[in-house]
Amino acid sequence: MRWNLPASRLWRNNTLFYKILLYFLSLLIPIIVIGLIVYKNVDHLIKKEASAQLANNLDSSVATIEMVLKMVQTVNNALLFSDTFQQNLLPNRLMTDSDRVNTPSIVKAIATNRSIISPAIHNIFVFIDEEKVYSGDGVVQFDTFFETFSRFADRPKSFWVEKLAADRLFEIMQPDEVINEFNHSSHRVLPSATTQYVNGRPATLVTTLSIPALTAMLENNSIYAATSYLALDARGGTLLRSERMEGGTAERIGQAFAAAGGPQVLFLEVNGAPSIAVHVKSDDFGWQYMAVTPISAFNGESVNILKLIFWICLSLIVIGIAFSFIFSINLYNPIRNIRTILQQTGHTGSPDGTWRGRGELERIGERVDRLVHDNLNTARKVQRFTNELVEQFFRNVLGGNEWEKPDTVTEILQDIGLGESGYLCCCFKFRFKDTFYRDIVESDRLLIQEKLRNVLGGIMLQHVNGYLFEYEPCFYVGIMNLRDEPGRLRLHQALEKVKKTLEYDTVYCHLTIGVGNRVESIGEINYSFHDAVTAIDYQPVQTDLQVLDAAQMEIERTYFYSFLDENKLINALKSGDEELLREEVAQLIRLNRDRGVSNHYIGVLLADMFNTGCRYVTEKGLSVSRFVSKENYAELTRGIVIPDQLDRRIGLLHEFYGKLIAETAVKTEGKAASVVSLVTAYIEAHYGEDIYLEKVADEIGLSAKYVSRIFKERTGSTIIDYIGLIRMAKAKELLSQTDLKISDIADRIGIFSRTTFLRMFKKHEGVSPMEYRKLSGQDKETPPDATLWNEARK
Repeated sequence: MRWNLPASRLWRNNTLFYKILLYFLSLLIPIIVIGLIVYKNVDHLIKKEASAQLANNLDSSVATIEMVLKMVQTVNNALLFSDTFQQNLLPNRLMTDSDRVNTPSIVKAIATNRSIISPAIHNIFVFIDEEKVYSGDGVVQFDTFFETFSRFADRPKSFWVEKLAADRLFEIMQPDEVINEFNHSSHRVLPSATTQYVNGRPATLVTTLSIPALTAMLENNSIYAATSYLALDARGGTLLRSERMEGGTAERIGQAFAAAGGPQVLFLEVNGAPSIAVHVKSDDFGWQYMAVTPISAFNGESVNILKLIFWICLSLIVIGIAFSFIFSINLYNPIRNIRTILQQTGHTGSPDGTWRGRGELERIGERVDRLVHDNLNTARKVQRFTNELVEQFFRNVLGGNEWEKPDTVTEILQDIGLGESGYLCCCFKFRFKDTFYRDIVESDRLLIQEKLRNVLGGIMLQHVNGYLFEYEPCFYVGIMNLRDEPGRLRLHQALEKVKKTLEYDTVYCHLTIGVGNRVESIGEINYSFHDAVTAIDYQPVQTDLQVLDAAQMEIERTYFYSFLDENKLINALKSGDEELLREEVAQLIRLNRDRGVSNHYIGVLLADMFNTGCRYVTEKGLSVSRFVSKENYAELTRGIVIPDQLDRRIGLLHEFYGKLIAETAVKTEGKAASVVSLVTAYIEAHYGEDIYLEKVADEIGLSAKYVSRIFKERTGSTIIDYIGLIRMAKAKELLSQTDLKISDIADRIGIFSRTTFLRMFKKHEGVSPMEYRKLSGQDKETPPDATLWNEARK
């Protein structure tokens, strides 16, 4: 571009350049507008985001507290109704010498369940008379226990005697202080008591939760170090309170939420500082949880973000202006050179030598269109191949195999008029009705079936280049060459003409047409073929003539068959439960079909399930030929499944499995005791590995369903939830106490996908791991559950 010309000539000769420059500069306007909007609203957005994070964080902390309370309630009931208590817990005066021999089993049961529930447990003890108290540490005289080892400041010994007369399933009492006169220590606890009849006599089981431990559960999960917590019972009594929150302040916060009618978030002033208070109410126990955070705790973020937005916008504007000039010059110069060359060589846009169109781009476009048209007219044809050879070639390609003479592929395609790119597969499935076989004689039926290919090919090839052949009886495959979008339109016109031509023949047959997705090369046509077959097989026959387009479906070109799925089939074979085996096979097929897996990969899935059975037979030292014929073996290992063959393939698989079960199945023996203890011990020792329900069950020698049911009944929590709780607690410890990378932490806690770990941590804690590490800092004390993790590492 020449810049030394007068201004008027410079504008006239380079108008396209200035238009391009203005287009680029106009892209800077949204940056300025967005920067101003964000600048004005960022403070409000930060407060809103902080409120949401605080609410999510409080929800997560409350869920942890609620889980502990539910586990306490569940384990209390389980202990009182356990065989150990029902058989061995008797009043001291009624005990015989043989009964006293079994007394340690009560102590052991209490100690075991105390370690199961939570590190927040201070003590568990039970008494059935006024003589003996049983705890995890041993058996103590009633008076000695309540006067020396566990003297409650607000509840005298007579209070616990009266508890034997009450019949309460589960009662959480007001906080109290437990004093141990023996070692001169005291502890703030939250007592809970359950009184039930054991052997026809009332027995009271008491669980004391450590109030500092429960408060620490809330504070250790906090996003901001300045956040204070408060928990009230249904009557408004204070249950938990952070040390930095005064009693009068706690009462005012509770009254503020009560007066506001129960919103989740309030902006109020606490100790003279503007603060955000978040409120959550427990549906199970009626507790009210509140978290109060000074706004100053996150005000610094607002100022920093405002500064960052300003400098980002300013930098983008400066860089955008510079790049606008550079891009405009680099884009305009080639266009100008093309225009100059076309003018100098006389290649104008029209026969009379003049340029048509107002703009330079329109004039250049006319010449480019003409060059493309001339290039398309230079195509040539070569010698034809026979139909048998072409059909053999396409069968080979549809099967996903390479052609034995790859250097002749281009010659074959050119001979039948197909281009080098843009292919699509159409499948035609005829299903003849009873009237076809009843009203038409056999000779005419054979003639009609022989002519179907010619009819279909004659109609289709009038509109689209391609090749059509009979793949299976009554099943035809068309390979269509679609180079552009108009080719797709012509294809639909051809299919509509097929429907119109055969609409009067629907009294004798159903015709379903499957249209696959377009692929670029002939080597990928097998994908389009599988998509077309999937479209036919996935959709039920609704009309006598229907066209099903795979482009309107989400087709998965892989299948889902994990090591766990294979183990389920093997376990079903071992158990001899043929009904369970049928359910597992049906579930696997349903899962894959629900995910849109193509028919080809459904066939591969069936072949894999058949191979699972074959491996099982081999492990038993048997021969596969005893259970399946050569013909069925070939069909079961075949990957391709065309329409109407799936049910037969599944039937052959079940027949094979049935024969295996009849000869090899064995029954599972025995059940394990202390399931919950074994499960929790295994999880706490192996949380860093890839563990799941089936693996845990296999390790302790029980079925997955039985283990899952017993654990849920005893603890009120699923095994998966317990694994997640253990892993998240360990992750928070590693984030706050170490400098390990996020991926290393994920590996250490048994989550080997960094993306999965980030998603799970965000779900549990309300913030990302990096945000949690930044907000918690490196100087926090070891969390209360560190002992649990130290034991797990041992």
